[in-house]
Amino acid sequence: MVASGSHAPMVLHCDNVWIDPPGRFEPRSVELVGGRIELVRDRMTALAAGTRQPDIDLGNAYMMPGLINTHVHLEFSASPDPLREFRREPASDRFARAVRNARSMLLSGVTTLRDCGSSVQLLTGFRRCRDLPALPRLLLSGPPITVPGGHLSIFGGIVSGPDEIPATVSRSISAGARSIKLIGSGGGMTPGSFPEKVAFSQEVFCRVAAEARSHEVASAAHVLAAESVKRAAIARFDSLEHCAFFRRSGCGRLVRHYDAGVAAIIADSGVAVMPNLSTATRAHGTLLREGMQGNPEAQHALDQHEVMLENFRKLVDLGVTMICGTDAGVRDTPFGDTWIELELMARSGMSNIDVVRSASLNAARALKLEGTVGRIAAGHSADFVVLKNSPLADISTYRDPLSVYSDGRRIAPSLANERNGHC
Repeated sequence: MVASGSHAPMVLHCDNVWIDPPGRFEPRSVELVGGRIELVRDRMTALAAGTRQPDIDLGNAYMMPGLINTHVHLEFSASPDPLREFRREPASDRFARAVRNARSMLLSGVTTLRDCGSSVQLLTGFRRCRDLPALPRLLLSGPPITVPGGHLSIFGGIVSGPDEIPATVSRSISAGARSIKLIGSGGGMTPGSFPEKVAFSQEVFCRVAAEARSHEVASAAHVLAAESVKRAAIARFDSLEHCAFFRRSGCGRLVRHYDAGVAAIIADSGVAVMPNLSTATRAHGTLLREGMQGNPEAQHALDQHEVMLENFRKLVDLGVTMICGTDAGVRDTPFGDTWIELELMARSGMSNIDVVRSASLNAARALKLEGTVGRIAAGHSADFVVLKNSPLADISTYRDPLSVYSDGRRIAPSLANERNGHC
């Protein structure tokens, strides 16, 4: 990736630097050394004192922490059938795609991401490859823990019982994983897997979460069935992925409902939820544009999306912490679309300041990266997205960032036209 600048010291001056806590814009000068924030101080004081470092004046733009996307799948293609492509391609092609997808996310303003399920070859590739373009900070999960024939068993993280969990987690950590994911229910992408059914006992949920804590890495649970959501919350995973509350209708369709009892357990547990409101929304937009509402299957998909947004509103009203994640790479979900997730959160009842925190402070906490990313503060990585307008007034300003800084380097805006691509 073409980037301007290096780790050379520099000072960024801006009228509107996001300081959180307390959650407000202030005129500040941000001094960068070695890719990290050395000092944040009053802008006028800094200008009066002068510096020996190069100065960049961002004027009245809005300087925000770089976005954190907690749930993507870099090896997937975001095509209508990503699993089919995954199966037929060699690992080298999938790794090349993963690098391009990560690059696309950086151009869109995402400076930290978690890959939430991949082959072990992806871990090996990123660990060994030294000739890479500038990419976001990568937190990799490797093969998710799943039952034989279960969702994402294609990655190979299969266990038959709780006694296999410590060795399975240790292998992933040794291969380079810095997050552990449990497939707690079936999943829609995997044939023969049932999203409305829980996959593991409470003991397994608790063992996986405990193993992740013992290795001091983040834990995530894929949970589509209500019982799986409940078990993951009881086990105190760092984040619950999806929380769809799926069940089967009388005609065999998957339908979402809202389980108030399980929702209360989530709220009481304090764990974060990754709702992925934006997954496949481009496909939904196509259905609406083509006038397919009268098609029963298309109408069902559109109706279920509305139920998902309503369930999200109810969880927000309960005070559940939300974190930003898009499931990028799965069907019709490109890698440059994190902004859609933020807009849907805002449209669905979340305050703009909480939307910002879902992709900064709260996401950093769920990934166990507090003190490293998610804030513009001394000691943190110099990761920023510079916006034309205040996201507190207009969350859609994330669609078109003016510039992106990653690890203290300014990403050339001439590459911004690539950001919505996927490979």
